[in-house]
Amino acid sequence: MPVRMTGMISGMDTESLIKGMVDAQRLKNKRVEDKQTLLGWKQDRWKELNTKLYKLYTADLNKMRLKSSYMTKKVSSTNEDLVTVNSKVNAPVGSHELTIDALARSQYVTSGVIKVGTGDTATEAKASTKLTELGVDAGTLINLTSNGKTATLEVTDKTTITDFVNFAKGAGYSANFDETYGRLFISAKSSGTKSAFQITATTSTATAPKNELLNITGYSYLTAEDKKKVDAAIATLAATEVNEDKESEAAKVAKVAIDTLKVFAEKEAKRIIASNVDEEIRAEVAPGAQKAEEDRIKQLVLEEYLEKNETTEDKLTDEQKAEITKLQDERIAASADRIKYAVKDAVDIAIAEEKAKEAPNRYTLAEEANQMAISDAMDQAGTVAATYQANSKTAQTDVSSVLKGIGLDALKADGSIDVDKVGKDEMGNPIIVSTVVAAEDSKITYNGVEYSNSSNVININGLELTLNGVSNGEKIHLNVSNNSQGVYDTVKKFISSYNDILKEMNDLYYADSAKGYNPLSDDEKAAMTDKQIEKWEDKIKDSILRRDSTLGSLLDAMKSVMQSSVEVDGSNYSLSSFGIMTSKSYSEKGLLH
Repeated sequence: MPVRMTGMISGMDTESLIKGMVDAQRLKNKRVEDKQTLLGWKQDRWKELNTKLYKLYTADLNKMRLKSSYMTKKVSSTNEDLVTVNSKVNAPVGSHELTIDALARSQYVTSGVIKVGTGDTATEAKASTKLTELGVDAGTLINLTSNGKTATLEVTDKTTITDFVNFAKGAGYSANFDETYGRLFISAKSSGTKSAFQITATTSTATAPKNELLNITGYSYLTAEDKKKVDAAIATLAATEVNEDKESEAAKVAKVAIDTLKVFAEKEAKRIIASNVDEEIRAEVAPGAQKAEEDRIKQLVLEEYLEKNETTEDKLTDEQKAEITKLQDERIAASADRIKYAVKDAVDIAIAEEKAKEAPNRYTLAEEANQMAISDAMDQAGTVAATYQANSKTAQTDVSSVLKGIGLDALKADGSIDVDKVGKDEMGNPIIVSTVVAAEDSKITYNGVEYSNSSNVININGLELTLNGVSNGEKIHLNVSNNSQGVYDTVKKFISSYNDILKEMNDLYYADSAKGYNPLSDDEKAAMTDKQIEKWEDKIKDSILRRDSTLGSLLDAMKSVMQSSVEVDGSNYSLSSFGIMTSKSYSEKGLLH
């Protein structure tokens, strides 16, 4: 070993000394890293074990704790195609007689073919077809009612078939429009006569003033929060009786609602006035802004052309000028969107600048000049609100015959077609255009007594009957007996699961020693194959819980509990009382048989 300059005076091999100290420090670091690695492996092993123990507790042991697990019943049926039967612990043992008289079903409505127009000129309706094109006037109220709950769609001049379908879905029904066949399909989502639904169409003298109120208050321009305020005011008017005594409680409540609507009418009038000023500014600024942007594009095209052809503007021929004009027109056409946004920006800036000016500016002056219009709007809101309040108390007029425009007939509360409201032909016969499948309850006769249910799954006398078909008078015999085999299988499954986890815990606790095996360093791994590394680490991991005190205590506790006895009615019982015991062989370490 050569002696470096640093050790020539003393004659010491300083390089070896330094290397030795570095190696010693590396060894210390390696020991710390090994402890961290071993701790991580130990935690992983406990996580796996805890997961399996928890599964044993929740999936198997919980069943063994319940009295009902030892009282299971089994049931057989002479016709399992028609009825599937599950028994509960309280099902009476013996033979039972069943006939299935009817299955429960939902109400289904299929419309007639919907067409726009009549006769030879009629065309197929589309999902986007407006209801007003089908003879349903704006202001018509289409009502879907089931179980006393009514959902109402107010038809406007924009309401489409898609809107009607979405309305029905939102009301809790299944609905679809098939453009291929031009028909609406509506059905209840649940079966049984209680899910039957009614379809009617009405008009109300309150509809027009309500729509006018929405228009006066600028409803479509309001925020969600302000819409709630307008809705609440209108709902208050509908719920409040008209009272001429201004000091009455009803009159005071109505006044608050009307004043709220007046405030929004004032805001809408001012919005319209401001919008008119916006349009004036736009009319003034837009043409100049558009011309400026087009001139900029023309100049840019000209400069590009001159540079490309290495010429000047005064030397251009008529032919070249025509070519440039064509290029400019093409560039302007291609830049249409950019020009539009440039004009919009210019208008927006002009509007913002005008609004930022101190009063008087064009907006404040316009408001001052239109105070009469603002006042009129508020007065109109008050008048219309009062009309709405009064009209909302009058009965609605039935116009269900218009439903045939969308291929539907008026339906009664029980879901049947209301022939008195569908309209009649020249001979006085009802004009029916839709097809209705009525809702029906399931009906059975069980041990001589008739029962009905809205579902095809019936729970009766500890039996769960799933009806699959009608027996047509055939008597189905159900035989209920104690399920001793089921109890045996439950116990057997628990013992098997217990043995599996106990064997794994025994293997971990009594594992062979891995003395001399430490986690590998990177250098050591580099000198080994993947298979060798895996085998080395598995040796350590398999013994990671060897003689672990916590695991040992857990093993002792589990074995002790399984070998203990309990006293019932003065007698002691243990697992061995039922033929479950440990092997005489010590090597099995507590496994049950």
